[in-house]
Amino acid sequence: MNFKTYIETIKLTDSTKKTYSSTYRNYLSTFENTSGIIPKEKIPIIIEYIQSLQKSNNTKMLVLATLMNLMLFNGYDMIEVKKIQQSMFQQKTKDTVVRKATKKDLPTKKELLVYLKSLLQKDLYREYIINYLLINFTVRNQDLNLQMVLKKTDAIGKKNYIVVRASSVLYIRRDYKTFDRYGEKMYIIRSPSLTTAAQELIARGEDMLLPNTSNLTQEIKKYTYKGLSESDYMKIIVSDIDLNKNYRKLDEIGRKRGTSVPVIISEYNLKVN
Repeated sequence: MNFKTYIETIKLTDSTKKTYSSTYRNYLSTFENTSGIIPKEKIPIIIEYIQSLQKSNNTKMLVLATLMNLMLFNGYDMIEVKKIQQSMFQQKTKDTVVRKATKKDLPTKKELLVYLKSLLQKDLYREYIINYLLINFTVRNQDLNLQMVLKKTDAIGKKNYIVVRASSVLYIRRDYKTFDRYGEKMYIIRSPSLTTAAQELIARGEDMLLPNTSNLTQEIKKYTYKGLSESDYMKIIVSDIDLNKNYRKLDEIGRKRGTSVPVIISEYNLKVN
């Protein structure tokens, strides 16, 4: 099975081709032989691999759909793989029922921004930095385990840092979930409010953003709006994009968070044309 031939021949929208290409590259290309072809005899191994992925059911279904389209294009027997797909659909239905039963009403992005502004007015600098990064960079818990320093030369090793300057901060991430794929991420943030908050904390001698890192999830929820989790903030930001149909911002989220747009689309069930 040659994916390049398939994707160049089949009639799909550019967006769908991009999704399938990214999925194939991230999950299936490793099964290619030296000729860039996935041998038919590897299909059972690939199916077992998909089922064992430590990913959401939606992601597994996307990977399986990519494989099935490639199999269909090559005229391969689909009976067994369709049974597995049906099983995944049934699991998705169960997950949806559970999610609806346990779903909590989340605030809007506007509410988060109002809360963020109030933190600086109350001199809650640690809370401000944490919420600023969660809202504007959609970071994961691990990304907030960072040290604040005054010089870039002090930002050494595989750790996360905020370099505090006179009128900006430099946000450096080297210790995050997808570092091996995306590498070091470095952003100059020219926000007077964020800069002030960082300057105030470091002036107090408090150079670690999180005082307690034994349980990052619980520690971060101490400082968020109504004790929301990092994943809740991500849902709110993505929901706002979906509500306004501003899907171009998904690229920005992907770059900042360290993930791919197809993964975001799959994980949050977005209907992007």
